[in-house]
Amino acid sequence: GHYRYQRRLFTHFMQDRLPADRRGIFLAGDDISWTAGWAEGAVQTALNAVWGVMRHFGGATDPSNPGPGDRFDELAPVELPED
Repeated sequence: GHYRYQRRLFTHFMQDRLPADRRGIFLAGDDISWTAGWAEGAVQTALNAVWGVMRHFGGATDPSNPGPGDRFDELAPVELPED
């Protein structure tokens, strides 16, 4: 049902594919996580958002301590077809 919408919310911190005029707002909170209603989901999406803000302003993580966006291709939720 709602998986594709939840995936869009959860991965919103990865803004490279968004048009330039739609970048710069970052979402966080348990409601956009995979564990709605739990503090763990709020913390996880907050860390994602902080990484997104850092990247948006030209920052980067230390290679020995990669952030969620640095490992996104490896850890991203499965993308389902839109049909």
